[in-house]
Amino acid sequence: MEVRELLFLDGELFEKKIPLRSLLYAEGVFETFRWKGSPPVYFEKHLSRMKSGAELLSIPFPTEKNIKNFVEESVKKSNIADAYVKICLLSSGPTTFYEKAEKEHLLTIIKKHNAQKERVRAHVASFRRNSSSPLLRIKSMNYLENVIARREAKTMGYDEPIFLNQRDEITEGGTTNLFWMKKNVLHTPSVNCGLLPGITREALISLAPNLDFEVREGRFNLEDVLSSDCAFLTNSLIGVVAVTAIDDHKINFDREIYIKIRDALFHKLGWIS
Repeated sequence: MEVRELLFLDGELFEKKIPLRSLLYAEGVFETFRWKGSPPVYFEKHLSRMKSGAELLSIPFPTEKNIKNFVEESVKKSNIADAYVKICLLSSGPTTFYEKAEKEHLLTIIKKHNAQKERVRAHVASFRRNSSSPLLRIKSMNYLENVIARREAKTMGYDEPIFLNQRDEITEGGTTNLFWMKKNVLHTPSVNCGLLPGITREALISLAPNLDFEVREGRFNLEDVLSSDCAFLTNSLIGVVAVTAIDDHKINFDREIYIKIRDALFHKLGWIS
């Protein structure tokens, strides 16, 4: 019988099936969210986005029911009431890079959810994002740009990187979407700038009319953010935090607007009653 390929790990023959395509090519997708005593309000949206990413990468996708059961059972076993949850859909199959995955694997990471800062300082990443990359619109395991940018920001004493694209347009944070207020208008970069359309981003946009804010999505530069009345970062773990500086530039912090947005968003996410 012909052996297709042999794997050796630390010099020993390795025969156990593992998500090798994820290991070799970062072929996989993930979702992260806060599980505060119950499934997140937008659980279905997270699974739908994961499914879209799996389809783009040609990874077999389990039923949403199976994923839900898997995650719920994992959270239950953790005994953590307020949890950080990360679901990873990994792939195994041929090691030739252009071939397709044969099997999917689910990995869940659960740990205590830590309270976030109310205010953070950001740093513009030293390299540019390519707005045409299809990977920017899914939560891919290929996260090295984010890793490099976050390490760079942390090394320089900042909390979060901010990405610009090849046209020097603002796109997003390392793990966040970016918003800012100017004259009662809530601004955020368009997905065409090259960014992940976040679940919490969508929630805040839908909330804005109830808060008497107009929403403007478009192409903006760094100066638009720096001259704003206040700026925010959002994702499904932090909800919303204020940005008070980008590199050496201070940004105004309007606490009244921040509290108004934070409370409405946290209520919508089911984090406060």
